Amino acid sequence: MKPVSVVIPALGDVALLRRAMAPLLLEFEMRACGDELLIVDDTGHGELEKDRGALVGERKGVQLIVREANGGFAQALNSGIEAAQHELVFSMNSDVVVQRGFMGPLTAALDAQDVFAAAPAVWLNGDAQTIESYPTVELNNGLLDFRSARPKPPAQGVHPIPFAVGGTMLFKRSLFRKLGGFDALFEPFYFEDVDLCWRAWRQKWSTVFVAESVVEHHHKGTIGKLLNESRRRAAVERGELLFNWKHLAEEDLGDHLAMLYRRTLDAYLTDRRDDLVWISLALGRLEETVKSRKALKAKRSSRDVVAHLLALVD
Repeated sequence: MKPVSVVIPALGDVALLRRAMAPLLLEFEMRACGDELLIVDDTGHGELEKDRGALVGERKGVQLIVREANGGFAQALNSGIEAAQHELVFSMNSDVVVQRGFMGPLTAALDAQDVFAAAPAVWLNGDAQTIESYPTVELNNGLLDFRSARPKPPAQGVHPIPFAVGGTMLFKRSLFRKLGGFDALFEPFYFEDVDLCWRAWRQKWSTVFVAESVVEHHHKGTIGKLLNESRRRAAVERGELLFNWKHLAEEDLGDHLAMLYRRTLDAYLTDRRDDLVWISLALGRLEETVKSRKALKAKRSSRDVVAHLLALVD
């Protein structure tokens, strides 16, 4: 049984954090193989320090890492990953509650040499009929689209998926480092996990969905408390454009630019100002995106990855 380092970025909701910790620590006790928990205080002012006793206390294998400044999801995870003792790392949001025995099937999936990351079945608000962690991807009119209708996830087995959600993902730290970790292009949050797993696919390392591993996502995350829906949606839309500009194959860029022109013109003519804001935010990072695109070292194109994933599903 391989030990795992669990990293939980946190922004101060101690009650939520303790709710997530309770079943996780029971899992550690059941496994008895040296798992550890690293809680990363990303408040920027050490808000969790005053609760160190309640969170850490005398618990073996639990530590609190306090960041000097708030850096967002990826930076907080990086702090925990660097401090982790084990090769296998599970990144976990504080609004996730694990079910007993969830870790074993995940770690087994990573025994395969070519697997980079694994995602459990994530039940939205505890509903087994609503699973968040089985995404699909299509190439539509010059856009790599990860928001397509999701098919019903398999009830058993290990299955390829385009990416694992960063808040419920087990991965190999050695391959994470070879990939260069999270790309700062997407800071402070959204699409950094999609980009990471997509870079792995382009290197011929896969990401998989593990049906027998179950966790619950209760949607009380901290980002929603800091951003209104308009700003959150802007971050998502900006991230999707940056991702496409970074990863689209050369032969698909023409279709993408035509789509982007139509979208911009339509938004202008119909006074959809939010759409224009999203595009403007992405254009503000165009120079960084070009550098990130040029720095990519990939064994296959995004078009090839999409075709490969579709063939595996079929």
